[in-house]
Amino acid sequence: MKVVAHRGASGELPEHTMGAYELALRQGADGYECDVRLTADHQLVCFHDRSVARTCVDAGRPRGLISQMTLAELRGLNFGTVERPAGIVTLRELLDFFYDAGGRDGQELFIETKHPNRFGAAVEWELFKELEARGAAGGGGGGGSAEMMRRVHVLSFNPSSLWRFRGLSPRTHRILLRREFQKVMNPALERAGVVHSHGVSLARGKVRPDIIGRFGRGTYMWTVDQERDVMWAKARGVDWLATNFPGMAVQWRDV
Repeated sequence: MKVVAHRGASGELPEHTMGAYELALRQGADGYECDVRLTADHQLVCFHDRSVARTCVDAGRPRGLISQMTLAELRGLNFGTVERPAGIVTLRELLDFFYDAGGRDGQELFIETKHPNRFGAAVEWELFKELEARGAAGGGGGGGSAEMMRRVHVLSFNPSSLWRFRGLSPRTHRILLRREFQKVMNPALERAGVVHSHGVSLARGKVRPDIIGRFGRGTYMWTVDQERDVMWAKARGVDWLATNFPGMAVQWRDV
């Protein structure tokens, strides 16, 4: 079972900051997860929420929407702490980290597209261009590194997002995320080759443990932060476990 740092080591440092990803690397994480959104000038940034309100710590608590702010405007905000400021991280910067040090020992990268958003399919197109430039995506005619396409995954709760990315890069590994109240997977998506693996929450997995490894497909599980739950997931054959505390999860897994 591989331990994936959910937005970096976000239980210890502010989420989606470079410090959180660097800490996850030092703690022995097997992979890193990020969410991506498009700025007003079509730059992909690693950010979960639509608004900066929750994670920006500047005085006055700015409340702007990522999609309505330029990258330059976002660069002026502090997403760290008052004592240790941290700027927004672009996907390009996270990929630099991944290809330089963060992926040197075979680690994997999990990129979640956020929908709905005002730009629609532009998110997948911009993501494809970024990954294609690194050899982690390629069209049906070839191109791209087979190894990197196994190590860089595209995730989404939105089946249409994965359908679009399949059209752009059929060989990139795709994971459909499902919430507790959603069906695990539409059989039509499986038959069409849109989805390679399941993504289930810990709560859903405990209610329906039979879906773990269903039909021989890999299972990605989030967000698992307690020792008993890490051990439960390991015992049931979860492939990738997303956690806010990768250092602790690695220790618990390896007992």
